[in-house]
Amino acid sequence: MGLLTKATKFFKKYTPPGPAGKEEEKEELLRLSQVLSIPQCFATGPVMGKFLKAFKEKKILANKCPTCGRLQLPPREVCAECKVRADQWVEVGPEGVIATPDITYYASPDPLTGESRETPYISAHFLLDGCKGHETLWHELVTDDFSKVKRGVRVRPVWNEKRIGAITDIKHFEIVE
Repeated sequence: MGLLTKATKFFKKYTPPGPAGKEEEKEELLRLSQVLSIPQCFATGPVMGKFLKAFKEKKILANKCPTCGRLQLPPREVCAECKVRADQWVEVGPEGVIATPDITYYASPDPLTGESRETPYISAHFLLDGCKGHETLWHELVTDDFSKVKRGVRVRPVWNEKRIGAITDIKHFEIVE
């Protein structure tokens, strides 16, 4: 303890920074806003590749487990339940119902651009025709009337005019009137 009391003599008492007489001129900060993007392509694999290629023809494919019959959407090479290779393909949808809606009121910034998107917006899990249980596809839902957004409401996809075989080929889903 005696050593600690002697050690305090080596340190100055903290004084918060502030105008102590003449205020110094602050340095101007420069900011260059740009999106850091490196053009890269990644292989999605044969299963996801087939799923995305089907978007070009406005089709949504799911793969079916040969053992339990479960549909996987988006598709995976191996069934999540049985752990066997799922290589049978089934066309589902494109229409369906809202399974789980999520209305977002908090504007979180985009990690690439730093821009915040308009709120509120809706993302949802859609149970497409031909699917059951938890075999849902997650995407955005666009509507003007948020009071219509409930489980079981019919929806359909809005497709891009120019489709390239990417998840962006579906712009969003909309409520069927």
